[in-house]
Amino acid sequence: MIIEAKFISSDIAGKLRDGAYELIDGATVASLMDAALLEAGLELTEQQRSNFVFVFDNAPAFYDTKLYDGGTLRVLFKIMGG
Repeated sequence: MIIEAKFISSDIAGKLRDGAYELIDGATVASLMDAALLEAGLELTEQQRSNFVFVFDNAPAFYDTKLYDGGTLRVLFKIMGG
């Protein structure tokens, strides 16, 4: 299946490729993130991983959210502050 990914985090947007990713049926957000990070030669700490927010086809998503063919995943970074 093909998933369109858009990385909207200033910290990672320049390092991970926006665009189509081919994944196996039943893939999750974690699968897409792993594929994108592997392609870019990057590894993230658990703290970095916990600061991502995902939106899949305009609905909140999580690492275990199953993706479906033709969908779009937006990857954002949590805004911290107060």
